[in-house]
Amino acid sequence: MSKNRVVLAFWMFAGMAGLLAGRLVEIQYLEHDYYLKRANAQQLGEVEIPALRGEIRDRNNVVLATSIARWSVAVNPDQLQKSGDVEKAVTLLTEASSLKENEIRSLIQRGGTFAWIARKADDELTSQVSEARIKGLFLLKEASPGKRYYPKDRLAAPLLGTTGVDDQGLDGLEAYYEDELAGKPGVLKAFMDRDGWATMEEPAALQRTAEPGHNVILTIDEEIQFAAQEELAQQVKKYDAEGGIVVVMDARNAEILAMAVNPDFPASDFAKVPAGIRRNRCVTDPYEPGSTLKVFLGASALDCGVKETERFLSGGVLMVNGWDIHNAGDELYPGAMETVRDIITHSYNVGTTSIALHIGKKAYYEHLLEFGFGKTSGIDLAGESEGILSPASEWADINTATISFGQGVACTPVQLCSAMQAIANGGVRLKPHLALAVTDEEGHVVKREEPEVLGRPVSPEVAREMLDILRNVSENGTGRGARVPGYWVGGKTGTAQMAVNGVYAPGQYIASFLGVAPVDDPRIVVLVKIERPSVQWGGTVAAPVFSRVVEKALWRLGVAPDDHLMDLNKRGHA
Repeated sequence: MSKNRVVLAFWMFAGMAGLLAGRLVEIQYLEHDYYLKRANAQQLGEVEIPALRGEIRDRNNVVLATSIARWSVAVNPDQLQKSGDVEKAVTLLTEASSLKENEIRSLIQRGGTFAWIARKADDELTSQVSEARIKGLFLLKEASPGKRYYPKDRLAAPLLGTTGVDDQGLDGLEAYYEDELAGKPGVLKAFMDRDGWATMEEPAALQRTAEPGHNVILTIDEEIQFAAQEELAQQVKKYDAEGGIVVVMDARNAEILAMAVNPDFPASDFAKVPAGIRRNRCVTDPYEPGSTLKVFLGASALDCGVKETERFLSGGVLMVNGWDIHNAGDELYPGAMETVRDIITHSYNVGTTSIALHIGKKAYYEHLLEFGFGKTSGIDLAGESEGILSPASEWADINTATISFGQGVACTPVQLCSAMQAIANGGVRLKPHLALAVTDEEGHVVKREEPEVLGRPVSPEVAREMLDILRNVSENGTGRGARVPGYWVGGKTGTAQMAVNGVYAPGQYIASFLGVAPVDDPRIVVLVKIERPSVQWGGTVAAPVFSRVVEKALWRLGVAPDDHLMDLNKRGHA
């Protein structure tokens, strides 16, 4: 190689090295901030601090659902250094935490505004940090996702629902009130390793502390709920039934005081229970109400101007569109004429058919709509069925007839209670609801539920007249088993044949009782529904459950018994 070519090569390499060195100087000194930001953007990440889910409580603040929270210990190095309590903090943390002294000093010396000392620390460490009150050393409450706890075990399990592994509501009230119960997670800005985990080698900053969710206060009364579940379970067992339902509603404001479903199960086992059992049938499963619907046929007739003393054909067999309508028993002679009061009291199918055909399908249908049949009640639960009520334009006379005694129409237990609440409340129907209020962590009310009027299906006078007829049912008719010592009650029995694959199944019945107590000054509406009992009659199977639940509920609500009636009871009235 010639001398000139060697010199040329040397200067070429020297030039390239100079350019590279110049670029390194430019990056290191002139563009340092730009590349530091780019590097940080690639390494900095956000760590979510789970928020504590709010509690579900009964109307008296008894906890029905809660989440397990743990305290974590963290330090603000800059604040701690300014406080002058570094040595005090180092001593405390060395003795009470799992970190070594040099590790603690290193965390503090690195500076910054946030560093973890111990996630979900033990009670000893959290207690010492709390008592020390060192500025810059603090506690953070963290949720444990998936750790939802139901301290009352089986109480109201289908109603409460459940949460998932990430603490989100999946069913029941947990799902319906997800926005209220779910808190806002905190955000921690931290350097991340290649796997996306926050590192302890660099200081972090707490961007936002976790905000706990709100608490939902229910209208449910724990003791009334327990009584409803207990009495229902005993009767289901006694009559070898498939299951049942009890709903207790406040007649004055449509608050649900109890919602019992049998079979029941531990709330913590919700996800393991078959869907058919965990489903809240009070709102999801419509059924033919049978003779309990005669309450609303009677109220419709009275509201249309029919007098309760007016007589209608009630005995024998009534043929409608080629179908025979007859009573459950044959105590009436053919052609017997009975008053509206006696037709409801003794539950004559021929009589209700005669009344329904008299007032006409249009008037009857419109009243049923006003009572809330054929549409959802608006209760604060997901999955509510609207039931089945075909338009009056599709009714033949036979449909008018069968609907008068609760066949060919279907409703949910809550719809039926809602309709009876209108009778008990002077003709004013209110929206049923389960939430009383929403409160924050300190107990301050964030939102309070107010009664909402849904309609006025009948006048106050008709409502009072109907209540008097219902008292007669309990005193002299099919509902004598519903009597409660010391209280006047009123209601209606129901015995409905169950349909299987669209055909009424022999020997398969729903026994029910729908009533009001006290009937002279209504406080509660109660529905008892027993499915496939060994004895079919509502007066025998369901009415006694009504009696026992009402007695316990009125005592719980502080409703004093009637002294005169108590005296009558002692002399053998009931």
